[in-house]
Amino acid sequence: MKTHRSGRAVKQILIGQCVCLVIAFFSILGMICPVAQAQDCPQCVASDPPEPPLPTGLWLLTTHVNEVNVLFIAAHKGGASLSDLSRDDILVRDDNKPPAAVLGFRTEHELALRVGVAIDTSSSVTSRFRFEQAAASAFFHQVLNRQSDLGFVIGFENYPTVTQDFVGDPNLLSQGVQRLKVGGGTALYDAVRTACQKMVHREEHDSVARVLVVLSDGQSNAGEVTLERAIDAAQEADVIIYTISTNYGSARPDDPTWDNVHAGDNNLRKLAEQSGGRMLRPQSPSEVAKAFAKIGEELRSRYSVSYKPADFTPDGHYRRIKIEAHKLGEKFEIRARKGYFARSVSSLSADSSTVAGGAILASR
Repeated sequence: MKTHRSGRAVKQILIGQCVCLVIAFFSILGMICPVAQAQDCPQCVASDPPEPPLPTGLWLLTTHVNEVNVLFIAAHKGGASLSDLSRDDILVRDDNKPPAAVLGFRTEHELALRVGVAIDTSSSVTSRFRFEQAAASAFFHQVLNRQSDLGFVIGFENYPTVTQDFVGDPNLLSQGVQRLKVGGGTALYDAVRTACQKMVHREEHDSVARVLVVLSDGQSNAGEVTLERAIDAAQEADVIIYTISTNYGSARPDDPTWDNVHAGDNNLRKLAEQSGGRMLRPQSPSEVAKAFAKIGEELRSRYSVSYKPADFTPDGHYRRIKIEAHKLGEKFEIRARKGYFARSVSSLSADSSTVAGGAILASR
């Protein structure tokens, strides 16, 4: 009798243990399933979608990203290059106020070059074009002397044409210059805007110095972009423009070409000065090489400062920039862009499709 009862007790214990195991199994399964479902269910992963990435290389002035980067050239009063400025030697004013914070200061050695050369290939340049090609080729050999430096070539007549995209080899850039063909009108401002878009939409991992050298008579008679929009593009992209006038010689007011020459040079001067560069005016085609060499020398005195502007509101108004530099009692000449429009959306990113479609990439 005792044995019978003892066996029944053991059975009950075993059944109880099995029930406990089954309950534990389903409990664990209940915890695993929701996780698996959550992994398969897009609506369950995250309620807040990730923010879209900002256009690479573009300093957007928005309520979220209100950092301003300014490339500037510093020189002694006599024009000699200046290579030893420090952060403590400069004063910055944005919209007539000191910045809320200065975030960075870089010298020439820390700023890789992105140099575009835009050359007027309209019908009017035929007789002097070989001098201009030779000077542009020599310029690339002068300024691109580090692995991190890159250049590109754009020719423009009725529209811009890229004959050599970004590359660090001066020989390839020289070949791009030689591929330029003469003929057509002068879409100067379209070329400037296209070059600025190319530079601002290039992926960069650090601050760079963006420079555009324009060789033209300044008499834009083709394209859709205005002088004002070209200047706006350069200021927004922080591109310093140097212009070399091909209105060689000294035209007089009684000369039939005076009005065109005077207007062209004024256009080139505005493009340069508003972006932080300057206009050079050789007296003959053979002196174009000297103008390019002068620009190359000045680029050795390049600096950049980045800062948060005080009281920034993306309301579209124009904010003026002023930079001063003093060292050991001497005040230096500073060239930088004159300002920028405080926008919530970049005017260059809004129509970024024109970077590919607005310029023809010539076959190599």
